Amino acid sequence: MTEDATDEGERAADVDVARAASAMGSLADEDRLAILLALRNWETLTFVELQRAAGFADSGRFNYHLDRLLGRFVRKVEDGYELRAAGAKAVDIVTDERFGESPPPVERAVDADCPTCGATLRATYAEENVEVGCPDCSTLVHYGYFPPRARTSRDPEELFDAYAKGVWRDFTLADEGVCPYCSGRMETRVERGSDHHLQYPAVSDCHDCGAEVATAIGLRLLADPAVVSFLHDHRIAVDDRPFWTFDFCLDDGDVAVVSEDPFRVAVPIEQGDETLRVTVDAAGDVVETVRRRRR
Repeated sequence: MTEDATDEGERAADVDVARAASAMGSLADEDRLAILLALRNWETLTFVELQRAAGFADSGRFNYHLDRLLGRFVRKVEDGYELRAAGAKAVDIVTDERFGESPPPVERAVDADCPTCGATLRATYAEENVEVGCPDCSTLVHYGYFPPRARTSRDPEELFDAYAKGVWRDFTLADEGVCPYCSGRMETRVERGSDHHLQYPAVSDCHDCGAEVATAIGLRLLADPAVVSFLHDHRIAVDDRPFWTFDFCLDDGDVAVVSEDPFRVAVPIEQGDETLRVTVDAAGDVVETVRRRRR
């Protein structure tokens, strides 16, 4: 993520730091985490059931710690107790193993060529991050965080496929104006050159948490109905392949400016003897698609 320092300061001012610190402090206790974990299947448990599931022998001590979680992380309902959304998020953070040891790294070749030199790309998982890049020319085409649990619960083939699906989901959300990190409002723009190593990156900024995601424009088009239909006609299902197997999702070397005012760029997508030309405006929205057979 990259952000202007002034913007970061303004956004930080919107956060009630004292309240957030108090809430986080409520979780700094093994007994309270045990209570949250006992509720992680979204079951409603009675006082006695929850005490037993969380491993408390002393009901007084259990009641004390439960009381510290009520309101923020746990709610009391007619039949007992259940997680609130914040409690479920805390459970997610604990169970994805991000506080444990980093799992062993994984590396393998992927079915995609480097957009710079044509060598076979390799995907690497190490230190809780996935990188897809070229071993020959060091071109980095993608990187991002992936929780340790994703590594420990899957073999390497499944690991990278799962990561690719998650990336597609996140960028589709971003393109629809929903931050994949906080669910706040995002706005997308197409930049003319930048520090993102692309000619015309699609960049989405969150107005609430300050997150920024930047990709080739093509990756944002992978869920567009016209693109999905075009690929389907060529017997390609977009959800059956990692996004890095589509050239237009990695490289924007063929992207061309077709209008300066209003600013618009065209992304060519080729399959067989056909080309689908997708025209995108300055906000990253598709304004035209033209499908032609190549001569």
